Amino acid sequence: MDKVLLITGIFSLALILRRMGAVREGHIGLLVRYVMTLSLPCLTLMTIGTLDLRRAHFDIAVIAWVVMATGVLASYAIGRLANLSGNRLRVFMLLSTFPNTAFLGYPFSYSLFGNEGLSYAIIYDQLGMFPLFLTLGLFIAGGKESMAHLFRFPPLIALVAALLLNLMGLPPSGILAKLLSGIGWTTLPLTIFIIGLKVRFSTLRDMKSVIGSLLLRMLLMPALLFLILHLLGMEGVPYRVAILESAMPPALITGIVAMQYRLDEDLAVSCVSIGTVLSLIMITIAMCLRHL
Repeated sequence: MDKVLLITGIFSLALILRRMGAVREGHIGLLVRYVMTLSLPCLTLMTIGTLDLRRAHFDIAVIAWVVMATGVLASYAIGRLANLSGNRLRVFMLLSTFPNTAFLGYPFSYSLFGNEGLSYAIIYDQLGMFPLFLTLGLFIAGGKESMAHLFRFPPLIALVAALLLNLMGLPPSGILAKLLSGIGWTTLPLTIFIIGLKVRFSTLRDMKSVIGSLLLRMLLMPALLFLILHLLGMEGVPYRVAILESAMPPALITGIVAMQYRLDEDLAVSCVSIGTVLSLIMITIAMCLRHL
């Protein structure tokens, strides 16, 4: 519950500072570059580099791949039916496909399922969502341009390095581990802060795309996954966490990527912001009901 309150507090602080004019557009650009080139790669090195791959529940990662691949196809079809095209269609697909499996998924999974739930959330995110986002997601965002820069993209370099270090039995340790952890976990508050600063509900042309994206991302996809897992008899904490992660709002990083590739920024930040607020309300209600 404390982590949920922390997320809400940081988001609210960003809104207040933006209203006061205390943070300028140039400052936001610096924060975005810091997250993409330093803090997110450090977080990846720390989490994947120390993950016990021998005991990993890899079917959770496979579930994530299937869910997001389905999301790409469904969001493209729905977007075309809604007459979306160009940058607006690209960002609609990103928002509808890739959930916030880390920055909200981690604390939510821990709050509801404890340390066991958190371990499965990390697998869903780092071995499922993250690699797919860094390949398919960036291709959706920037097409051939993004593919040309893919192997110079710091988060992907960090992911490959982390996997190699893990397989060689050389996880980060000592002072290096503390340094990576300290820098890496600044990703959470800073990304929430950035989105809070970029919220512009008043500039959104209409709410149809936002509603369509959130319904697909937070309702239809998890409901379909729940039905399939139930029919297959796959139950227990790992699969509950998979459903929870698949129901997360659009990933905060999609808003940053939308800014980076000059997509429809208004749609991105509004959809991420509304989805984040909705998820905070939902998890607060769930936590309250659990303690009744």
